[in-house]
Amino acid sequence: MEHQGWGPEVGGKGRRRGPRRLLLLLFVAVLVAVLVVPFLASARLNRMPVEGLASRGSPTHILLMGSDSREGLSPEEQRELSTGRADVLTGERIDTILLLTVDRGQAAMLSFPRDLWVERCDDSVGRLNVASAIDGPGCLVDTIHRASGIRAHHAVRVTFGGFRDVVDAVGGVELCLEDPIADRDAGIDLPAGCQVLDGADALGYVRVRKIDDDFQRMQRQQRFVKALAREMTQPEVLFNPVALWRLSGDAGDAVEVDRSMGVLDLAQLAWAGRSIAAGTVASYTVPVDPRRTSGGAAVLDLRQPEAEVLFARFRDGSVLLEAVDDGEPEEPPLSRSDVLVTVANGAGVAGLAGQVADQLTALGYPIGEVVNAPPTVTTLIRYPPGAAAAARLVAADIPGPTALEEAPDVDHVTVVLSPEAVT
Repeated sequence: MEHQGWGPEVGGKGRRRGPRRLLLLLFVAVLVAVLVVPFLASARLNRMPVEGLASRGSPTHILLMGSDSREGLSPEEQRELSTGRADVLTGERIDTILLLTVDRGQAAMLSFPRDLWVERCDDSVGRLNVASAIDGPGCLVDTIHRASGIRAHHAVRVTFGGFRDVVDAVGGVELCLEDPIADRDAGIDLPAGCQVLDGADALGYVRVRKIDDDFQRMQRQQRFVKALAREMTQPEVLFNPVALWRLSGDAGDAVEVDRSMGVLDLAQLAWAGRSIAAGTVASYTVPVDPRRTSGGAAVLDLRQPEAEVLFARFRDGSVLLEAVDDGEPEEPPLSRSDVLVTVANGAGVAGLAGQVADQLTALGYPIGEVVNAPPTVTTLIRYPPGAAAAARLVAADIPGPTALEEAPDVDHVTVVLSPEAVT
């Protein structure tokens, strides 16, 4: 039988193999290693062999990998972090995959879904997150290159325990929650309101999946990453030698980098980290369409030509031109009356698009068209380049979870409704 990789299993017993993983777990560790203490961290980071990396070129692409390996965690730590037992969940699974592109202080992030269906380094076809298990991180580098045309210059990997340690090293991260979050599988019980999350609670916060869908979870994790970046750039961390030494040691223990990553590479990332800490880094997700394989497994296919358009912008660095200049004044807030919206029914529920269009009209939005669309499992807010702020405004007024998607094929904000928009 074809090996389709790890992930949600459909059919049969329908049992998931272990908890769902962190989408931006690894990025937090990278921020710790390179944003604040590049020179200290360089000497203390663990090194790993990675085949097939690009030797030079601009912009620089760094492949960031989140591993769910329980290696090095005691049974007590596995229980504390609700990771599952190492003797039951064997093997490493790389299902947190992010490409960070940097050049001259600017940065952009591209998230690759773990269930993306691709041709891998050994010419097999299956889920992206299995590539590392086939032939190490170099196989993932090659598989990403085959799918996107982007060959990484460097690679970084971090695990569960590393995530906890780097959050604890900065004294926790403050987040404000609109609603309480309780989930036994993720090991958290958080009240609504503002609070400081320690490493274990932070791990649960970015892992929990029962409160929203994958796309919402990616947005939630990116918010956490930016909150952690702000914590690490506080004066009490930056100008405290003891805190810096502890931070660099925890980052070094938590992170593995390729053997060619040097001090200058880390310093470049530290410079780019200004925009990350400020929350102005451009963040994207690979455009995909969901489907099921002949065996019933839920997977994702690249949506073309949108995916190739986005890949090309990362390859040549033009995506970095969209980064916000920290020295520029903020634009005035958008008014709903300035945002034209088309509402498309991808839910298969008669009259839903008209109902939502009426709700948006009542809020002050001008409506372009009300149309039908192919089925979607997540409500998408599609927007043309440069209209991310308008898309966020509309998303806040749409019922149910939403996912933002930059789409060069639309000329104004287009809402594609899923069954989750039914109120």
